[in-house]
Amino acid sequence: MKEVKKCSISGVAFTLDADAYEELSAYLESLKRSYRESPDGAEIVADIEARIAELILSVQDNARVVEKPLIMNIIRQMGSAEDISESTDADLEPEAPRIPRRLYRDTENAKLGGVCAGIGRYFNLDPVWVRLALFLPLLLACFGSVPFLRWFSPLFGNLFGIFLICYFIMWFAVPAARSARQKLEMNGEKITAQAIGETTAAAANNDPDAKAKPIVAEAVSVFGKVVLSLLKLFAGLIVFCLIMVACALIIGLFAILIGGAETLNLDWDLSLWVPILGIFIALIPTILLIYVLMCLIASRKPGGKTVLVIFLCWIASIIACSTIAIREKVGERFRDKREAIRDALNSTIEVDGEMTTLKELLEEYDGESIIEEGRKTLHISVPSKELDITVDKKQGGLQINAGERTTNEEGDSITSHSVEISVKQQ
Repeated sequence: MKEVKKCSISGVAFTLDADAYEELSAYLESLKRSYRESPDGAEIVADIEARIAELILSVQDNARVVEKPLIMNIIRQMGSAEDISESTDADLEPEAPRIPRRLYRDTENAKLGGVCAGIGRYFNLDPVWVRLALFLPLLLACFGSVPFLRWFSPLFGNLFGIFLICYFIMWFAVPAARSARQKLEMNGEKITAQAIGETTAAAANNDPDAKAKPIVAEAVSVFGKVVLSLLKLFAGLIVFCLIMVACALIIGLFAILIGGAETLNLDWDLSLWVPILGIFIALIPTILLIYVLMCLIASRKPGGKTVLVIFLCWIASIIACSTIAIREKVGERFRDKREAIRDALNSTIEVDGEMTTLKELLEEYDGESIIEEGRKTLHISVPSKELDITVDKKQGGLQINAGERTTNEEGDSITSHSVEISVKQQ
């Protein structure tokens, strides 16, 4: 049995066999020695470790043992310390992108949040054209004063508003290219140890005063940061409300599990799986929204596997709940119950010698009628008419008891007994 060792690479736990561990340790030590004199050596080595962890995870899960051939392949791809020290001026010439570009905000060439500059990098365009395209609808909206172009103003005005909203959303959601690895991914350049070192050195040698922003641009940038902070605060309030909703759903779930069918207060038998799965259908997207918003607030990218697993669980809950509801004919039961109540409301009754329906009677005495709903019956009282109405919600049966008024010796009207009135169904 091969000896294995556990280690952490850029904060991710891996299990390596002994040979792979020795090779990786020797490689990282050689890099540390090569960049020992560089003030940014620790940052360069950290970016290289992050790239190594990313390459391992792109091939296999971190639960599996990492073998020596994989480590050797990654070292060849990244380049050894000797290759870096022996590089010539020819190696410094820019090469064509060899990896797919990733969308980041380019803060080094930013005017506000770096969104337009990042889009320009992603599509290999000059950021100036992206910025002009952003403000083009505002320019076209000015032509709304022309008589035959009046529709320009509302159309392009709304389009410009949509562009601004999308800009702030991307400023909020798209991460900035801060590390050397992220800058290489943004430019689509091959990520090697040499490229990481060169990018880090170039960023350290940049003169911050050479790219000083004008006062107006700096003020706009500060305003944008304030708006971004307010958006994050608003997202935090939404997360708090979603957490409260999730807690309420979880409490309801436990109430159903503990209390059983009596907790539902339904007038017909229903499998507990239908309300349980119904709660899951509402709870799962709530948890997903909480997770995504928390990642956006923390400026982190949501895990694709996590989002996929939660989404599949939600789809499975919908399918299971729909299957059980169809098998138990839940829709037919609700429809029959609604029709039974409707028939009861349209029942013809005689009150004080006049024919009317229960619906018309309730509308006439809406202010004084008292309605009490139970699991199987609906009880309605009309005190002025001495009416006591009971509706069977399941069968649609209707029973009405009316008090018969008599007069005593003093001439007072009293109720001596109740009589049942027959009902005609329409």
